Amino acid sequence: MYRLWHLWIEPWTALGGAYNLHWRPEQYFAFMPRTSRYSAESQIVYDQLASTYLMFAAIELVVLRAADDLRTWKALVFALAVCDVGHMYAAWVEMGTADFFSPWLWQGKDTVTMVLTVAPFLLRLALLLQVGFVDNTDLKKA
Repeated sequence: MYRLWHLWIEPWTALGGAYNLHWRPEQYFAFMPRTSRYSAESQIVYDQLASTYLMFAAIELVVLRAADDLRTWKALVFALAVCDVGHMYAAWVEMGTADFFSPWLWQGKDTVTMVLTVAPFLLRLALLLQVGFVDNTDLKKA
C-alpha cells in the first residue's frame, strides 16, 4: 500500500492539484471546505501551493523511486508528513474545531478535503511506525 500510494496515486493526484491551482483555481475550490471561497486576487497563494504539490510529485516520482532504503523513505515521508500537518491545520482553521472533529457534520466538499488531507498523513504515520512491515527490506519488494 505504501508503494502504491507514494509512487503511483499521490504523485498523479498532486500533479492534478498543481494543474488546477495554477490554471483552474476556481475548479480546485470544488474540493475545498464549503467555508472557503475562491478569490482571483489570491493567485500568488494558489501558485505557491501548486509548487508544494509539484514538490510532492517530484519527491514521489523521482526520489522515492530511486530509493529502496527504508531509512531514506522514512526521512522523505517524514518531510511530507510535516507538510500534511500544515494542511490539516489549515483545514482546521478554515472549518473550525466543531466541524473539523465532527465527520457527521461534513458536507461533500468537507469530506473530500478531510479524506485527501488526513488519510495521506495517517498512511505516512503508519509507514514511519513500520505498520505491516515484516523487515527492513519490504520496500524492495515491488
